[in-house]
Amino acid sequence: MSVVPLSNRWWRSLLLGAVAVFAFTSCDSLPWERRVTYAEAREVVDRRCVECHSEQNTNRAFPIAPQSVKLDTAAQMKQYARRIQVRVVEESTMPIVNMSGMTDEERALLGRWVKTGAKIP
Repeated sequence: MSVVPLSNRWWRSLLLGAVAVFAFTSCDSLPWERRVTYAEAREVVDRRCVECHSEQNTNRAFPIAPQSVKLDTAAQMKQYARRIQVRVVEESTMPIVNMSGMTDEERALLGRWVKTGAKIP
C-alpha cells in the first residue's frame, strides 16, 4: 500500500479550519477583555436595579419585584445573569425607561461580567 503525500495547501486549510473552530468555540470572552469582579457588578446592580428588583423595593411604583426577579444576593445575580445580559445589555429595556439612569458604561460592565463567567464569591 502506498501513501499519497498531502499537499501543503491541504495542511494549511486544515490548520486554518482548526484555528477558526478553536477561536470561535473555546472561549466566551476575548483575551484582552478585563474580567469584571462581582463587587464591580454588584455596585452597578445596587445603584441601578435593586430599587425595583429586591425583597424590599424602595421604588413605590413597584411594591413587588417585577417578574419576581430579585437581585439582593450574589446567587440571585448569578441565577439571572443571562437575563441581565439580554434585558440590560442587548435590548436595553432595563431599567424600565431607564428610570435609574444607567449609563452605557455600566451596561457594558454588566455585559462583561456575564460574558466572562458571572463569577460570584
